[in-house]
Order: sequence, then structure tokens, then C-alpha cells
Amino acid sequence: MTVPVPTRPCFVCQNSSTVDVDVDGFIRWQSGALVQDAFPDMAPQQRELLMTGTHPECWKAAFLADDED
Repeated sequence: MTVPVPTRPCFVCQNSSTVDVDVDGFIRWQSGALVQDAFPDMAPQQRELLMTGTHPECWKAAFLADDED
């Protein structure tokens, strides 16, 4: 069973999102488990979105742009 979890606003675009997560994993995460342990099958980009609200494309725009200069 999954539950929708709203995210914080993204620091780049200021938009919030919703991530559907496994209920048992969500309970483990909220109880102090590391996000990668609570959601081992979730893509790292989705875990970042869940933790910080940062969208994958916004992450690239903010951090990879500096590497290309």
C-alpha cells in the first residue's frame, strides 16, 4: 500500500510535488531510518525529491551548470 507524501518547495523552481511511497517504508523513515534504508528500491532522484523537494531537472540546472563552465 502506498501513501502520497507532499514535498517541500523546490529551492530552484519553488514548486512542491507529491511522491507516492510505501506506507511501511514511510513509517520506518519517519521513525529515524535513513531514506535509502527505508526505500531501497526507490531511485536516488526520487529519494532526493522526497527529502528536499528538489526536482531532478532542477538539481541538474543548479549544480551541473557550474561544471560545464
